[in-house]
Amino acid sequence: MRQPAGRSVRRSGGERKPREERWAELIDVATQVFYEKGYDGASLQDIADRLGMLKGSLYYYIQSKEDLLFDVISTVHRDGLAVVRACADRPGDALERLEGVILGHVEHTCRNLVPTAVFLHELSSLPEERSREVLGSEHAYQGVFRDLIEQAQRDGLVRPDVEPRLAALSVLGSTNWVYRWFRPGGTFPPEAIGAQFADMAIRGIATEEALAARAGRRAALTAAAGS
Repeated sequence: MRQPAGRSVRRSGGERKPREERWAELIDVATQVFYEKGYDGASLQDIADRLGMLKGSLYYYIQSKEDLLFDVISTVHRDGLAVVRACADRPGDALERLEGVILGHVEHTCRNLVPTAVFLHELSSLPEERSREVLGSEHAYQGVFRDLIEQAQRDGLVRPDVEPRLAALSVLGSTNWVYRWFRPGGTFPPEAIGAQFADMAIRGIATEEALAARAGRRAALTAAAGS
C-alpha cells in the first residue's frame, strides 16, 4: 500500500477500523464521489461526510485531494491491468490469448462502470507526470494488447500489413467505450458483448489461415458439446 509521505501508520482507539480496511473504504467512497460530482466539483469534505469522519482525519491517509485522485486512478488501473495480464497468461496461441484478453477487459469494464468512468474522465485532471506514473512509461495496459498482436504476427496469425500499436489502440478505443452505453440487466450481458467485440477484433486482423483454424476449433468444440 502506498503510504502518505511523512505520516505515521500507527493507529489509536480500539474502535477504529484497521488501516487497510479503512483505506479500501476511503478509495471506494472517493471513487463514487468523483464519479457523481467530478474531480473539480468534489471536495474532501464531501468524502469525509460520506465516510462519517472529520475532514481533518482524511489527512491521516492523504496529503491532498490530488493525492487521493492519484490513488483512486492508480487502483483502477492496477485492478484492470491484473485482469488482462491474467487473461494473457492463459494457455493458447497469441491470437487465442488476445481474444481472452478482450473478453476479460470488456467483462471487467461492464462490472466496474463507476471506477472505469472515473479513470477515463479524470486521468487528465492529474498533472502530466503523475498521469505517466499511473500508466507506466510503456503504457503497460496498452502493452498487453500490443505485445500479443506482435507475437501473433510473428507466428503468422496476424496479417503482416497490421500495425500492432494502431491495432491495440483500435481495440482499446472500442472496448473502453462500452462503459458509456452498457447498462446492467440490459439486452446484452457482459459475456455476449465481450464475445462479439473479441470476434470482430480478431476477424479484423487475423490471417485467413488463422481464421480457418479458429473456425475449425470452434466447430470441434460445438460437436464435442453436442455429443
